[in-house]
Amino acid sequence: MKWQDNGIILSQRTWNDNKIILSILTHDHGRHTGLINISQKNKNLSHVQPGNFAQTIWNARLNEHLGRWNLDIEFTPWFQILKDPIRLLALSTACALTDYCLPERHPYQTLYTTLKGFLESLIHNKDWRRDYIQLEMNLLSELGFGLNLNFCAVTKQTDDLIFVSPKTGHAVSRKAGEPYQNKLLPLPPFLLSKDIQITQNQLDQALYLTGYFLSRYLLENRTLPEIRQRFINSLNFSL
Repeated sequence: MKWQDNGIILSQRTWNDNKIILSILTHDHGRHTGLINISQKNKNLSHVQPGNFAQTIWNARLNEHLGRWNLDIEFTPWFQILKDPIRLLALSTACALTDYCLPERHPYQTLYTTLKGFLESLIHNKDWRRDYIQLEMNLLSELGFGLNLNFCAVTKQTDDLIFVSPKTGHAVSRKAGEPYQNKLLPLPPFLLSKDIQITQNQLDQALYLTGYFLSRYLLENRTLPEIRQRFINSLNFSL
């Protein structure tokens, strides 16, 4: 069994003294794991850091086996942001969360494109925080728990949407939601329009919103990776 694909490295862990296991999100084959050899003379693992883009070859005797990777590294986003610890933490969080949430061997081409775009955004875009929120939104959507923020679940109106139902993930208008606002989640305005500038409060609300649904519905109340909370604690709007 052998195939070739574009991939983004999500995580690495030690197998033995000269092998590590890499988890890689590939465009057409989904998240796959496999072994890769590490030279005894040179154990520099910079080429297999999370976030690296690679041309990958995966091969195994049988499809259900762990398999082995051969990689041709094409781009290393982490190297471009080495002096920005918050962006580095954002990169690590995006890769760790994707690795943690996705089942193996199921293609998620839209999510692959979103993750690739986010990693590129970290280098070039000052508005990369918005792109991170979109990554978490897409993660929910691709796995069947997408939020519906287009209209009010009660009145069907499309304006004055300020709440989200914690049960359905559906937007709720001010008029319909105010009597129950203590039971509803706030809807950050920037999620409704790209023209709205993000504030720190809105960013906090958005991360709480996506984190709530990731934990409760996608992970069945399992704890999200600890690195995500460290990332949230570090976020601010300093450049």
